[in-house]
This record gives sequence, C-alpha cells and structure tokens, in this order.
Amino acid sequence: MTTNTATTKTEPVWLEEARRPRWTPEVAEQVVRAWEEEGGTQSAFMRKHGLPRERLRFWTRRREGKEGARTAMTFVPVEVAPAERNKAGREQVEAVQVEVGGVRVRVEEGASQALVERVLRAVKEVEGC
Repeated sequence: MTTNTATTKTEPVWLEEARRPRWTPEVAEQVVRAWEEEGGTQSAFMRKHGLPRERLRFWTRRREGKEGARTAMTFVPVEVAPAERNKAGREQVEAVQVEVGGVRVRVEEGASQALVERVLRAVKEVEGC
C-alpha cells in the first residue's frame, strides 16, 4: 500500500513551536495572530490544535497590557444615519449603536461611561475580539 504525500495535511509553521512547554513572545504573537485570523473561541482554537487554552488566554491578556493596564483606544469607521422616528412622528432618544462580530449594542443617552465599558468588555470576552 502506498501513501500519497500530496494529500497529507500540513501543519502551520508556528504549531511545532507552540507545542513546547514555554512560548517565547514571538511564538505567542504568531499563535494569537493565527487565532484572531481564524476567529471563533479561544477554547475551540486551542482544542483544534491540541494546545492548553490557558496559555492563549495568558498571552492575549499580556498583550492587552500588564496587570489591568488599558489598551489604547482607536478610531473605527462609523455610519451616520438620520434619526429614527416613532409612530407619533417624534424623534427617538439619542443613541449610539455599535456592532462587533455580529453583536449589536445600543447605548442610549444618559448611559454612564462605566456601564458602556462593562458591556463592551463583556462582548469582547464572549466574542474573543
């Protein structure tokens, strides 16, 4: 019986290094980047590649900033649309609507910054953004 090497599945270059007991920052960056490109949850990605999930979680948190340090905010494209009107013809309450990874968050006038931050962090953890 012969084996066709053309149909043998090849592993990503970073995977051999990622199977070692410790990751260098360079290997960690490759793994994190591969996970972000593939999408999905950290658990599913690490399970697929036979790696411990906790290690990816550690490195993503470390990349975000040590000991709870916040990452810098960046600007993203926005779409401005005319105000919606209710059935009585009055404008709806002022609000901002953010959609990330298929999750839509609507923040109405008067919401505190702390509340918005908590909601966005929760969305980020669930989505793995």
